[in-house]
Amino acid sequence: MLSSPKKFSVQFFDCDSSAHLRISRLSEFFQEASLSHLEEQGFDYQTMINRDKFTLLISRVKIRLTHLPLWGENITITTWLKGFAPDKVGWNDYDVRDSQGNSIVQATSSWLLINLNDGKAMPFKDGPYKFEISDKSAMPETIDILEPKGMPTEVLVKSVRYSDIDLNNHVNNCRYTDWVLDTLSPEEIRERRIRSIQLNYLQQVPYNAKVSLMRFPPSRHHIDVFGVNKDHPEEVHFQARIGFDKALS
Repeated sequence: MLSSPKKFSVQFFDCDSSAHLRISRLSEFFQEASLSHLEEQGFDYQTMINRDKFTLLISRVKIRLTHLPLWGENITITTWLKGFAPDKVGWNDYDVRDSQGNSIVQATSSWLLINLNDGKAMPFKDGPYKFEISDKSAMPETIDILEPKGMPTEVLVKSVRYSDIDLNNHVNNCRYTDWVLDTLSPEEIRERRIRSIQLNYLQQVPYNAKVSLMRFPPSRHHIDVFGVNKDHPEEVHFQARIGFDKALS
């Protein structure tokens, strides 16, 4: 089942310094579209959390960007569940279209059904919810664990504060996008347009934690950034890969 297209208008406060929609804000639009899709299927997310003691937790996401909307543009987002593989992982896709109906952003993401009583993921088939599935696919590729080469360099340290925390009491996935892009210089973003971003969420980041952003030597088209625990570097909280439309010269 495809969701009804949800409309968004890109406002001034949604944009970066180039007047394009921030990728983190786009991710927040995805979350809003997903909540609307749940409601269309008869599920209320607040009830899931407060009464049923279940939540949906994103574990990986990959976004492909043909065009990032500008301030003033109107877009629609459609989302759908395309299946389970393996049984504890649900794959959810997104398609973003401009006002002329052109597909300008595609994304795929993996989700887990978490039992809040024990904090563990459970198979979707064993949960209390029956979600409808579509055979449509926005992005057919899987999202692999990243294995970059070379020694990383610490370029930034983030301390988790109140504004980073969401209803699940850990850093919201959209915040990681901002952290990762903060490891790039304005010149890098201006000279080599971002064409994709992938994030693998491996370990939740709690309040007051310090996260080191470790940047690996770039390949021709990609830069990998890992977020590791500042005090325990062996703990990797997340992995990210930023893809560019131009190769390094």
